[in-house]
Amino acid sequence: MNKKNIYDKESMLKDISERKKLIEEYKAKGYLNREDAIKKIMELRSSDPDVSKVTTERLIVSSIPFDKATDEAIATELQMQIDILSLKISKCN
Repeated sequence: MNKKNIYDKESMLKDISERKKLIEEYKAKGYLNREDAIKKIMELRSSDPDVSKVTTERLIVSSIPFDKATDEAIATELQMQIDILSLKISKCN
């Protein structure tokens, strides 16, 4: 594994960890830091082509603006991003 792949993997693990923390807090306390969650979703949508592709495909079927989305819908999007990143990591190994 070259340095770029190691960096990419570390970056993906960090992204996963941040999203899991938001979801765990939401499930445990019923509170979702919407601002942070939406920021993370948008950043990954713009920086990761795989996440962007899947998101675009999902938005064709259903599109709800973040200000109208439920906390559950935002948490579901975070989980989708975790799943995509986890799959990418498994392919790196």
